[in-house]
Amino acid sequence: MNCSEIIVIESRKMSSTKKNEKIVPAIKFTQWLTHWDEFEYSTNRPNRKPKPSIYMFTMNAAELRGYSDVYKRERSSDDAEGIQRIRDEKRTDRIKRFVQHGYPYGDLKESQRTDEKEGMKKPGWLPTAIVINILEEGDPRKGKKLSRDHAVEVEDSTGVVTLRLPDVSKFGEDTIRPFEVIDGQHRLWAFDEQLDGEYDLPVVAFHGLDIAWQAYLFWSINVSPKRINPSHAFDLYPLLRNQTWLEQTGDLTVYREARAQEITEWLYKHPKSPWLNRINMLGESGAGRVSQAAFVRSLTAAFFGTGRGKAGRYGLFQASVNDDGEPLSWTRAQQVALLLELWTLIKAQIDRSDEDWVTAFQNFDRDPLDDKSSLLNQDMGVRAAHAVANDILYEGSADWGLDTWSVEVFDETDTTEEDVDAAWKSLKKQGFHKQMISLATSLVRFDWRSLDGPGIREDRELMLTRRAYRGSGGYTLLTNDIFEVIAKADDADVSAVAQSFFEETE
Repeated sequence: MNCSEIIVIESRKMSSTKKNEKIVPAIKFTQWLTHWDEFEYSTNRPNRKPKPSIYMFTMNAAELRGYSDVYKRERSSDDAEGIQRIRDEKRTDRIKRFVQHGYPYGDLKESQRTDEKEGMKKPGWLPTAIVINILEEGDPRKGKKLSRDHAVEVEDSTGVVTLRLPDVSKFGEDTIRPFEVIDGQHRLWAFDEQLDGEYDLPVVAFHGLDIAWQAYLFWSINVSPKRINPSHAFDLYPLLRNQTWLEQTGDLTVYREARAQEITEWLYKHPKSPWLNRINMLGESGAGRVSQAAFVRSLTAAFFGTGRGKAGRYGLFQASVNDDGEPLSWTRAQQVALLLELWTLIKAQIDRSDEDWVTAFQNFDRDPLDDKSSLLNQDMGVRAAHAVANDILYEGSADWGLDTWSVEVFDETDTTEEDVDAAWKSLKKQGFHKQMISLATSLVRFDWRSLDGPGIREDRELMLTRRAYRGSGGYTLLTNDIFEVIAKADDADVSAVAQSFFEETE
């Protein structure tokens, strides 16, 4: 059997000459390039030449744990036989909850696991392989050597490998286990007892792999790979979404991010959105447009802010807005409509504006929402715009009647374009719409050119200010400067709210 022959084999018990011996069939595959033989290898531990073949098999999680051990890294030890850090019991418990109830229910705090959230439970699959090393007889661990009675016999005949495992019931607390975990200790130790049903784990096993190679393998698995792009992760939210994810009123990050992602998606795809096809949804490098991750994070921190933490922001869609301590009872379509209208008003004001910064872009035939030298097309600028707009609308929500706006929902199981359009149309008829117009007008009066914007480097004062935006505290300085501009708005209500925020930051 070679690596191109895919055969699924389940672990099973068979009769054996040794009582309670466990027989595990495995697949042998080879990962070894010819020129690897030319590399330098030691003939002694801890970095002897590794074997070219690796084994794959499945095994019941609880049983696998019984045959396995973890050797933690001891920095003070002269004999560096371990590569693992001390096991994090909190992480192990979290994985156990995930196995039992899936995500996101498994991540809920105990006080949040109420009957109404039972619908969030899902299967907790762990399809990623546990990576182990099969010790050889005589291998030293913990000041002892693996005995023959506790060693695994590897029988290889015509490519079909049989692993003969010793009687685990005879293992004591000090017994050297024949399997040592290279990667996956927290997943494996989540199975401290047999759960109802069958739960097998895939295993990739090296044989007689020296500790130096184990360290290299651990690093290549856990350190070397590039992390998934945040925008790519957020782009998976629609595939995970269902009613239970989005109809929660709690402050769980997952729901706030899910709603923020849905708004971002509508900004990107609605035919009348000023951001239509202009958001970098997958966070691709060199795209030159503000990323989906920036939109999601800024909306989560602003409009879905909980008010907690140092300088925590009270979000219009999240925090209480009246004396009853309740947030706005808006539908998802209303939330989407508000952001669509806000950015539409901003775009309309830009198109008709004669502000110097707008004229500078127009002279070069550039669009401030689509030019990388505009703060409105950069992560920090979008974050600041959302933060300022949220603060002003939240502060004036009760006086301006935002809490009295309601819209009939046609489809309660999903956010449809029909619902969004109905909410958007209704929004334009609300009394607070005039405050939104004033807010958008004032936002456009702020100079959104970045340091690389047209004409900035020709004006020393503007250049120094833009450089300050890039430094530590730059975001706070940017939002404060925006509040200062809006404090001069024609609308007395909007200017008064902005003035209060500006004075707080002075």
